Amino acid sequence: METNYEFSLKCKSDYLELSHEISKLRRNGDKVPKALLVNALTAGGLAGVPDDELNVLLSDLKKQ
Repeated sequence: METNYEFSLKCKSDYLELSHEISKLRRNGDKVPKALLVNALTAGGLAGVPDDELNVLLSDLKKQ
């Protein structure tokens, strides 16, 4: 059974991986898929990422 701590670490890890992928796409000038943004937002919310950091991710979602 997974503990809250393990779940939190998994969410943080998922968020970091997804945000890294988003950063790579933005750096290359590619469009960021909506599903990738939603997954990162979900993982970030579960991991307790501050709202201001999540809003940076949402900037692309709001433009679509």
